Amino acid sequence: MNIKTISSALPNWIVDNATIEHWSGLPQTMLTNKIGVEHRHFMTSDESGTDLSERAIENLIKIEPNFDLSRIGLLIVVTQNPDYRLPHNSALLQSRLGLSQDTACFDISLGCSGFVYALSVAKGFMVAEDINEALIVTCDPYSKCIDKTNRDVIGLFGDAASVTWLCPDGEGALGRGDFGTDGNGAHNLIIRGGGAAHPLANLDGNSISELSDADYSLHMNGRAIFNFMMTRVEKTVDKCLKRNNLTRNDIDLFVFHQASQFLLETLRKRMGLSPERVPILLSETGNTVSSSIPLVLETLMHSGKCREATVLISGFGVGLSWASNIIRFGGSND
Repeated sequence: MNIKTISSALPNWIVDNATIEHWSGLPQTMLTNKIGVEHRHFMTSDESGTDLSERAIENLIKIEPNFDLSRIGLLIVVTQNPDYRLPHNSALLQSRLGLSQDTACFDISLGCSGFVYALSVAKGFMVAEDINEALIVTCDPYSKCIDKTNRDVIGLFGDAASVTWLCPDGEGALGRGDFGTDGNGAHNLIIRGGGAAHPLANLDGNSISELSDADYSLHMNGRAIFNFMMTRVEKTVDKCLKRNNLTRNDIDLFVFHQASQFLLETLRKRMGLSPERVPILLSETGNTVSSSIPLVLETLMHSGKCREATVLISGFGVGLSWASNIIRFGGSND
């Protein structure tokens, strides 16, 4: 199982920093210089995650003449914001794409670490069930769960979808990963309302009234998340390297979850890595959650920068969770 190619799609609605400042009061200078975002793409009210995921796959078909949906045996969708509470988005996407009813389809409810998790899940599933080709789709439309006046989140996130095609003749070979979770910090990145703990209604017909409207949108404790990332990311990177018998000097590119420019620059300097080895590509997209790592990989692969490269990928966030792995690229990516 190797990565053949990655494609993506962005919503058409582009929101600049002047608009974010108008909504929330966040200064444009902070958005540009600290968060590192100039523009972000948001879905409109009539767009869904399945819509954007389908567009990403259509873009893949355009650039890969040898791609054939009829050969796909596994579809994994990584999202914490599905179109409905149920069914799963992968079932909706299977229908949209006309995939065989023999296709294994399921969702993974993870955010910023979800893509790294999904790669290992897909690898294991494909080997165990003798599946040759698979798709991993990521799409976490946080615009659907953000209050535009919430200064902690509105300037940071953007919407995107990605699709990763896995097949035997791909150029990106997955190594052995490192994974972890600290549920004690789960409350630091949370939507409290709408789940089974705080449903909209119970069987007795009474609505749940102790929550405010704000509890049905995303809450983030930025300082706690920053401290978590500074504590965990370097450790998971080194554990992953050890599992693959590598050192930091063996890695050509470190592709971290694109949390914010300030966080990534702080992490890069703390780890003693040069800017050339740590791409930061969120200026025009913002933090796209589970799509952030594949968006960076897409850019690097299509530009040829992954050719003959050893790349470490690392995602971290909601849960609180983290995941790292190695991708070894060989030959031409043309």
